[in-house]
Formats: sequence, structure tokens, C-alpha cells
Amino acid sequence: MNKEEYLKKLAKLVKKLPEEDKEDILSDYEEHFRIGMANGRTEKEISEALGDPENIAKQIKADYMVKKAEHKPSPGSIIEAVLAVAGLGLFNLIVVAGPSLILAVIILSLVVAGFAVIFIGILTMLSPLLQVFFPQYIHLPVRGGILGTLIMVVGGIGVTVMGTFFVIIMAYAANRFYKVVIKLLKSNLEDIKKRTEVFR
Repeated sequence: MNKEEYLKKLAKLVKKLPEEDKEDILSDYEEHFRIGMANGRTEKEISEALGDPENIAKQIKADYMVKKAEHKPSPGSIIEAVLAVAGLGLFNLIVVAGPSLILAVIILSLVVAGFAVIFIGILTMLSPLLQVFFPQYIHLPVRGGILGTLIMVVGGIGVTVMGTFFVIIMAYAANRFYKVVIKLLKSNLEDIKKRTEVFR
């Protein structure tokens, strides 16, 4: 593959990236060709040394997704970054994407469970009041006039507070996990770049 074919194929594969990033990437690869040719190598030798444009485009996209997830944190951007890095090979799928996605699902489930506990606490706290308006639907497990009502309200407050603390802890864990995954993805991409440099 000559220089023009190589750059044309690479440009097509990275066309969804922002224009500025795309121009920088193509400029870098043009520079590789310029330096290689100045050192007496042919365009074909340089393109073979650089590697398949498809693999390079996957690495570039993965790198872009990881940077995007780092600078604009969101569940969607971290999932995109994990999947982009997973697409670089079986090793990444098993070592990076699999555990990351499993842990993310566990944390998300625990956050949802925390909100469910808060909801149950609020319902318990309001149940004496709700029973006044809907006696046919709501039957209190604790009876006994004011004392029973007080037990339900205090118990509901306790459960709500417990659920709130749980959600706060899970949100903190999710934040820490997010940073760990970003570090893992960046480290993985660095390893891939170093391995590719060895073959050039």
C-alpha cells in the first residue's frame, strides 16, 4: 500500500472523529511517511511497518473515547470507552471490558437497591398518614394508636437515612471505580502503543 492509499484509508476510518483530531492524526502519519522516505525506505515498507490502518483506527478511536470519558464523565462515555478498548483484542475483552462491565453492573444494582430502601423508608414513614386516607388498602403491621404510629414514623426515618447513606457510599464507590477504570484503560492503551512501536 502506498502513502496515498494508506492515508486515504485511515482518513475514511477516522472520519467520525472531530475534524481537528482527524487532521492531527493524518498529519502525524504523513510525518511518519516523510521521515521514513528521508531515511531511504519505500512507501510500501513504511505502510507495512506502521501496521494495518484498521487496527490503527481502532486504537485511535479507543484513545479518543477514553479521553472523552475522562474529561466528560458519564455512564454512557465510560461504557463507550470500555467497549472501544475491548474491540482491540480478546485480551482486552477478557481482562479489561469483562471485569469493568461486571463491576459497573454490581455498583449500579446496589445504587438502585439503595434508592429502593429509601423509597420503602419513606412509605413506612408515611404509612400512618396514608392509612387515614386509604384504610381499605393499607394495613399497618404495628398497631397501638400513637405509639404504633410513632414506631412506624421513626422506623421509616431510620430506614430512609440508612438507604441515603448506602446510596452516598455507592456513589462514592462508583466515582472511585470510574477513575480506576479510566486508569486501567489508559494503561492498556499505553501498553498497546509500546508493543506497536516495537514492530515499527
